[in-house]
Amino acid sequence: MKLFLNKTEVNKDIFIVNNGLNYGRFFDRKTEVFEIQLTKLEIINLLESDYNEARDEIKHDDALYNETSEFTNTNYCEFTELLNHELDFEEIMKTYLHITLLSKIVSETTQKRYVINSTDSIKITNNIISIKGRVFELTKISR
Repeated sequence: MKLFLNKTEVNKDIFIVNNGLNYGRFFDRKTEVFEIQLTKLEIINLLESDYNEARDEIKHDDALYNETSEFTNTNYCEFTELLNHELDFEEIMKTYLHITLLSKIVSETTQKRYVINSTDSIKITNNIISIKGRVFELTKISR
């Protein structure tokens, strides 16, 4: 797994994830670009159980309320199979799992400098999943 800030590889410990309702809103803050690259095996190890839980819950709701969801296109497939359906994978990730994944990648340390605050694209190229988005720099509070 590799993490980049403005195309320069960096340590994951400088990031924290905004998991609040204002994810994606920057309120006129200057933004920079982050990218995470991981292999299919790495993402399977990190997310397969979370995917299964979300898929099973949505499948139940779809049946109960006679609805369709992002999972319907792939017939509620296994996570490993979902990786073969790039557009559906991106939709499911952006709707249900991107914050979960990002929270598992970055750890809780005191070295935080940037807040991951958007998921702009998720692409699969060969064996590599690339997640790009925007961050803003934490400001120091003077007391």
